[in-house]
Amino acid sequence: MGIRHITGLAFLMAAGTGVSFAGETEAMSYEDTCLEPIAAYQNGLPALADTENMSVEDKMIKTTAMFREVMTAFRKVQSCHENVIVNDGVEDNFAELYSGTRETGRVFELVQTQFQNTIEDMSATALTAVEPAAGADAEANLAAEAKTFSTMDILLDSYLAIEQSQEFGKTLRKIGG
Repeated sequence: MGIRHITGLAFLMAAGTGVSFAGETEAMSYEDTCLEPIAAYQNGLPALADTENMSVEDKMIKTTAMFREVMTAFRKVQSCHENVIVNDGVEDNFAELYSGTRETGRVFELVQTQFQNTIEDMSATALTAVEPAAGADAEANLAAEAKTFSTMDILLDSYLAIEQSQEFGKTLRKIGG
């Protein structure tokens, strides 16, 4: 194992343990860095526009689509960090990689938590609004059944996005590992 790999592993271990270095509390620069793709999310998910008159299902669809775009931005950051490690090495870029990885983790945790909480709230509302497709003494309500299946598909897609983001989150601190 070469010095580059050893240094890279030390960097990754430090990034994952919460070890702090001098200057870590300084404001992060997003411009012209690997963090640029997530600059819009450093304070959390953006508010969705024009959702006042949308159904909860449509809001969930729009929120999930936005979150998938956010995840694409995080993949770009991860790829950039990996390219810095491979092309420029850890030794000369340790401080930038360390602070960039920490900031990426912070922003990722923030937006992922916001998305998950939003979807859970919307899920509760959506499930409360679902009518039974049939009751003990009632005839089948095909419209209610179709609405139930549609709502469940939307919920499944949103929770799949959460699960995928959780798996992706596990890779954020394993850059180059």
